[in-house]
Amino acid sequence: VFVEKDEAHEVLKVRKRANYFLEEIRPGNLERECNEEKCSFEEAKEIFHSQEKTVRNFVLGKTGELTVSCLNPCNTNPCNNGGVCKIRHYNYFCICPPKFGGTNCEKVSDCLCLSAAEKLECWYKNGGCRQYCRDSSSAFHVACSCAQGYALHEDGRSCVPAGEGCSARGVCRSTSAHSDSRITGGTLCHRGHCPWQVLIRNSKDIGFCGGSLISSRWVVTAAHCLDLVRPHHVTLGDFDKYQREFKEQKIAVERSWAHPHYDSDDYNGDIALLYLSGDVVFNEFVAPICLPSPSLATLLSEEGRVGMVSGWGATHQRGSTLRFLMKVRLPIVSMETCQRSTDRLVTDNMFCAGYGTQAADACKGDSGGPFAVSYHNTWFLLGIVSWGEGCAEKGKYGVYTRVSNYLPWIKEIVE
Repeated sequence: VFVEKDEAHEVLKVRKRANYFLEEIRPGNLERECNEEKCSFEEAKEIFHSQEKTVRNFVLGKTGELTVSCLNPCNTNPCNNGGVCKIRHYNYFCICPPKFGGTNCEKVSDCLCLSAAEKLECWYKNGGCRQYCRDSSSAFHVACSCAQGYALHEDGRSCVPAGEGCSARGVCRSTSAHSDSRITGGTLCHRGHCPWQVLIRNSKDIGFCGGSLISSRWVVTAAHCLDLVRPHHVTLGDFDKYQREFKEQKIAVERSWAHPHYDSDDYNGDIALLYLSGDVVFNEFVAPICLPSPSLATLLSEEGRVGMVSGWGATHQRGSTLRFLMKVRLPIVSMETCQRSTDRLVTDNMFCAGYGTQAADACKGDSGGPFAVSYHNTWFLLGIVSWGEGCAEKGKYGVYTRVSNYLPWIKEIVE
């Protein structure tokens, strides 16, 4: 089948990204599949080419004056009394909190013999565990555990420091950061306040992306950081990227892995791992950040939860990267709010954070850096700086890779 040249160009057109971030692209065939009406599931699936992108996201596509909505029933959360909405077989179901039942958690359970505290499960407030939670085989109970460097307290829920790990010296427990501090609009992150922060450098010793230390040999970063530049070495305990500092460490990168499903067009799967040639020495300036369990990540991803982003990125869209490490505190926004702010697809492997109305955001050069959240005085890596439209633009948010969706892959590679 042959088509005219102009029509062929429309089909084959690819819009390239710039400055580590995505430019707008226009999804194909929206007018044909969803012209002036809401899409059916199968019609939407034809557009987005994957069940994941169709089912898990509230998508707003714009073609000229036409606006099309492909709806996810969980976006309006039909579950009452704190129930959690989940998608299954193109429909939703509710996971109800203790003492509630029914299709939409609208009914009070007949069995009131167990207290809410006795009927905990990991999906509900992380089972009451301070770090990791596992549903136990014994009815209505959970098993709590702790990250490396911690030991389970005798209360069975809390975790106390025990040796090296992500509780090692230097891990920021309660920082002096103010809740209104802003990397665009940020404050200095002095040495020891972001001890997991890594600067990835090329063979000419130029830093081009950030990363997060998760163990003595492994760094998590964004896959798009590997698109154009090969990581040569990393520096840790770095604050002034132009000066070698006391106890700063420089270690070569032995090997790198980008996620096999990383898509450079829409940044889905934007995560990568770096294996270092030697062990990092933990000290007051260098320490790993903990990875969350899936249930803890769900709790920490709630709308309004504030995380900390750090890096040496620019302070505005056309600015140069910074000499000193900066940090900014940003609230997580709902997927619906985020998707409405952009014409691009925000998948379930991403989340958004920012103010929308204030000049605070990650920016060019911060790519691959951490979105860290503190929970009971321990910091967890919730996200990776991935993409955005401009820097701190009104009505726009930064988009981050959802680390918890890739825990099995991380475990497979690391082990």
